[in-house]
Amino acid sequence: MNRIAVVVTLSCLTLGLASCTSAGTSGVPEAPTLNSPSASSCDRPYVVSDGEKRAAAEFIRIDSFYDQGLSRTLLDLKATSALEWDPDPSWDNTEEVIDAVNEVSPDTVVAQPFPYVEGLESMMETSEQSPGFLGYYAATPLTYSFSVECQNDQGNWYKLSFSTWTDSDLGLIDCNLKLDSKAPDVARNAYGKYCEKS
Repeated sequence: MNRIAVVVTLSCLTLGLASCTSAGTSGVPEAPTLNSPSASSCDRPYVVSDGEKRAAAEFIRIDSFYDQGLSRTLLDLKATSALEWDPDPSWDNTEEVIDAVNEVSPDTVVAQPFPYVEGLESMMETSEQSPGFLGYYAATPLTYSFSVECQNDQGNWYKLSFSTWTDSDLGLIDCNLKLDSKAPDVARNAYGKYCEKS
């Protein structure tokens, strides 16, 4: 009788996405101030959500156990969330503009490391650590796009792209055993791609 590998899936975060509306003011807009087009600040930023784009899920971290309690890292992407402007503004109130963007964004817009390492290491510390075991962490790249117009620079739109990650999934599989046919797709992909390398 074939032994079946056990897949431990410990977490799956799915960020709820909400429809976005503009953070602009209602009613008749005030007349623009007489600032130059290269304004050093963005007065009363008007933000429009241009939607989101998801890519295929990617493995971010893969660890393989080669001895009892001893592992080596096969993959570590150092994933981060990042902001990119086009054109790059020289405002002295960028934080205020980001606050306006956050009013229409379904996720907090901030450049920071993606906090996956703690979850994966905690899972491995509390799970069996036999030779042939493989720990994986995967997530889906997600990009939100926004357009920003300043009241003192009307007609000039600044594009903001916020790249982050969502739908995270981590687990532990035994490469020495046949994988259960009911295992999640991410576990099957890890088994097929990394078990031979481990």
